[in-house]
Formats: sequence, C-alpha cells, structure tokens
Amino acid sequence: MTPLDRLIALADVQGTLDLRCQLHGSWRLDHPQLPEGEAAYHIVSAGECRLQLPDGRSTALRAGQLLLLPHGSPHLLSQGEGRPGKPRQDRHGALPRVRIGRGADGLDMLCGHFHYAPASPLFAALPEMLLLDLQPDSSLGALVVLLRQEADADRQGSRTVIDSLSGVLFTLILRAHLDRHSGLQGALALLTDKRLARAWQAMLEDLARPWSVSELAALANQSRATFARSFAALAGTTPGAMLTRLRMDKARTLLRSSTMSLNAVALEVGYESPAAFSRAFRQCHGEAPGRYRHAAD
Repeated sequence: MTPLDRLIALADVQGTLDLRCQLHGSWRLDHPQLPEGEAAYHIVSAGECRLQLPDGRSTALRAGQLLLLPHGSPHLLSQGEGRPGKPRQDRHGALPRVRIGRGADGLDMLCGHFHYAPASPLFAALPEMLLLDLQPDSSLGALVVLLRQEADADRQGSRTVIDSLSGVLFTLILRAHLDRHSGLQGALALLTDKRLARAWQAMLEDLARPWSVSELAALANQSRATFARSFAALAGTTPGAMLTRLRMDKARTLLRSSTMSLNAVALEVGYESPAAFSRAFRQCHGEAPGRYRHAAD
C-alpha cells in the first residue's frame, strides 16, 4: 500500500451517489452545512450554474467540471434572475431525480456524498473547495462517464456498482489534487516533501511502533529540532499528536469492523496498557472504546 492508500483507509471513506438534477429556467438550490464527517460533490454533465459560498465567493460551474466540498460547506447553486421554479421529484434510472422546468437546454448534474471519519487528517488537509476539469482521456473522466452510464441504465446490481465507483471517485479526485502540486497542506503536503515523506511513510506503515521524534528525524536526515519544526509547519501539528490521531482512527475502524478484543485493538495501535488506550480513545472520539463498539453494532 502507498501512503495515500493508508490515509484513505484510515479516513474510512465511503461514497454514495444520491440523485440527478435536471434544471431549466430560473432556479435556486440551497444546500445547508452537512454534519461532521460528510462531504458533498456535484458533477456537471451539461449546462452551467453559479456556485456561491458563505464567505461571498462565487464561481461558475460548467459542463465537464466536478466540484468537491470536503468539509460539507453550505452553498447555493442557482441559475437565472427570475422567480425560482418549483422542484419536483421522480425517478430516472437508478437514481431519484429533481426537476425544475422543461426544455432541451439546462443543467444536468449528478450529486453525491462522501462519508469519512470525523476530524480525519486526510480531509483536514483538503481545502474548502476543489473544482476539477474532467479530461475525457483521464481516469477520472472515464470513471465519471461509467458512473453516469450506470446511473442511467438501472441494470441489475447498478446500485452496488454506483456505490463502489463512488469510492474510487474520491481516490481519483485526490490524485488530481496532488498532481496540481500547489495549495497542498497537512497530511498531503507531507507526502510531497522529499525529506519528511520518508518519515511520514514509515509512520503510516507501522502505527504501532513507539516512534520517537529522534527516530523520525533520522529517517528524514534532519536534526531533531529541524524535523519537529518542519513537520509542524506542514502538518499543523506535532509528530506525536499526528501519530495519536492516526492510531485512534485505525482503532475506530477496528472496533467497528472486526471482532478483535479491546486489548488486541490496543496492541494493534501501539498501546500495551488498555487503560492508556482507553484514555487516548476517549479524548479523541469522546467516548470509551467499549461504548463506541456497542453503539456501532
């Protein structure tokens, strides 16, 4: 597994495609803030609209673009200046469909969500908004075409295929973001730093190891002080705090998806003392490991 694979696994990302929008004339769709651990995405197949964010930023969304709001930010999508049309809902293919107005032209858009571990370092590293152009000859562009075909066809197993493709979609979005080599921060910025990346990869590969700052600094060929300063500048936190966060995210996944005992989970994430593990988990996730597992069942 690559470091990006491990970050995605620790974030426990699940994707879903929720509905199709076919909108004509004047319309407004107001999207409220999503709960923590949810991101929204929109894929514009045809037409265009305007996106407005709470901070006043406004931009056009056009056919062939994908918008991801990693932190579930509230946003308004609109078109036209007249009285907004009234939405009605039916079904088209495998998805519910929201329609406003009629005609040959207009906006055709797919809308979905990504669910992830709250406070995930991976999502914390993403900006408020990602807007990508879908190149037809790219993996991301090809996947969107396949996603749209499955949504339209409504064949046996389409829902399973759509949800699986939605999970892959997130990984390809991340790849496209990394390929830009600009505006990277946090966990993603660590991947691209030639020195820190070695220590970051080692940490991700063995979360149970009792890493010291000196050991990690040696992997980065830096002094302890320089490494700690450089890591904090990119990650926004200390190496120790980042390691604890990743361990607790892995523990969360193990508690929900495995039958391992609490002691075994503690050892898997680097805690020989179950009491110390329980304290760290409670501090990170707000409840004891046993209570979390019971609530997740």
